[in-house]
Amino acid sequence: MRYWVMRRLLLIEAAIYLIFARFALKLFSFRSLCLFFNRPVRQREVTGEKRKLIRKNVAWAIRSMIKQLPGETVCFPRSIAAQAMLRRHGISATLCYGAKKLNERGLTAHTWVMDGEEGVVGYRLAHQYHILARYPDGTGAIKK
Repeated sequence: MRYWVMRRLLLIEAAIYLIFARFALKLFSFRSLCLFFNRPVRQREVTGEKRKLIRKNVAWAIRSMIKQLPGETVCFPRSIAAQAMLRRHGISATLCYGAKKLNERGLTAHTWVMDGEEGVVGYRLAHQYHILARYPDGTGAIKK
């Protein structure tokens, strides 16, 4: 399959997962969503350079589509979509949920996705947050 066709399909996949994630956050309880976050990869784990390429392409597709979709897509739907896409492509990534206290706003939360020690989406701000949960339970460590 041609490179540009694969990229276009990845963008469509990202759009579908981002829209699904937005609706899921409105329709389902957090407990129900946790079942989704903890699902295992159903195929053999991808390794090596292929894993690195998939991770890079998923991050690119998510970043590209949030600019195209109407409305704002905050970190949580981005993380849900990225984790689901990675899982679909054979990578069991971890969705991390953290919080911090801001003097002007009080408690604020952030989510990000890690593949082992490699960040995928939202990880650049992760060092500012205290990790409250990981789905599935993993390290959530940030590479410095």
